Amino acid sequence: MRKIPAFSIVRNVNASINAWFTQPEVNAAGRVGLFRILYSLFYLWHLSVHSADFLSGLPSFYVEERVYLVRYIFRDFGMSLSPLFFHTLESFLVAALVLLAFGYKTRMATVSVLLIGGLLEALSAAVDGKRTLLPMIFYIPFFMSIINAWGHTYSIDSMLRRHKSGTQVDPHASNWDYFLPARALLIVFSILFFGSAVFKMGFGGAWLRHSDMMANFFLNRNIEAVIYNLPLNRLAPFISQMPLIYLAAHINTLVFETFFFLSVINRKVRDLLVSMALIFHAINALWLVVTTTPILIGYCLFIDWQVIKDFFFPSHRQELGEPTVSPKVLTFIALFLATILGLLWHSDLGIRTLFHLNGLINWRTIWYPVLPLALAWFVATLIRFRQPARI
Repeated sequence: MRKIPAFSIVRNVNASINAWFTQPEVNAAGRVGLFRILYSLFYLWHLSVHSADFLSGLPSFYVEERVYLVRYIFRDFGMSLSPLFFHTLESFLVAALVLLAFGYKTRMATVSVLLIGGLLEALSAAVDGKRTLLPMIFYIPFFMSIINAWGHTYSIDSMLRRHKSGTQVDPHASNWDYFLPARALLIVFSILFFGSAVFKMGFGGAWLRHSDMMANFFLNRNIEAVIYNLPLNRLAPFISQMPLIYLAAHINTLVFETFFFLSVINRKVRDLLVSMALIFHAINALWLVVTTTPILIGYCLFIDWQVIKDFFFPSHRQELGEPTVSPKVLTFIALFLATILGLLWHSDLGIRTLFHLNGLINWRTIWYPVLPLALAWFVATLIRFRQPARI
């Protein structure tokens, strides 16, 4: 038998990885541009609900020892800082997010969001290490700042570019480089899910040794819901007495997390597993009081927002001709709103409440519309498995 040289295997693997990263994606240019706007609004909503000023004056025993990179910095000066320091950082972050939503100086705004948000998250992680903000705070702006693809459509930058050079990016373009950050994020999610499964099955294998874990979990979460004055899961007592149900939930959780990496196979498998992930997180938030809401925006990157826009606004499929509003006017509006929102973010005028509708949209209620939509996406993807594959 002829031996295959090791370098040939490495070359074939490298070619396969390169082919996966560089395959076209339907409407890639338009969908990431629309996602940029959604991401900025979602981030602003998050900031309207959560402020980092609680860190000011916090006793040192709250600092978690395992957060090595920031615990000493936080102990040295973090707790001695006044709320004004955190308010100022958040104001700059709000201003950067407004500019990012409009797509003005997109790369600079993205880097600003990454650095300021990263600093606030690092200080917060010193107190609470079990946070789920990394996709929103770090991975998305980091990947986008490298590629700088989400400012090429639906942005002031793209309008200025067209006025200057006459060139324009078609929102329906399927170039692979626009979707490269999404594929990088998909790998991150696969690693995180697989690591979670390994943690559950390893380190003593609690999830393998205790078959009634999910039954107890449902009951314990109801107790926690009472403590936080949240709606109870009325089915929890029933589920805890039905081994067929809680064992199915137990096994499905392990199988789903272990094999989420199969989402890299093709678009249909990816859509199926991402919709399942949304259902998984929605059930956790609505009935198990598990707070993973910030990760929601990461999954939104895999939704074809361009198709949704074309469905509701079919007359604007071709982004050609002169815009109805000049780039100069939009630039003024973007700078004005960035300044006003940044300065008044912590005022008593209720600016923050506008983004969460006076508490109506919180970490839990936001999942109410997500659950039925994710179920519909899951069913639609199952139906699409019978259809020919798209790009």
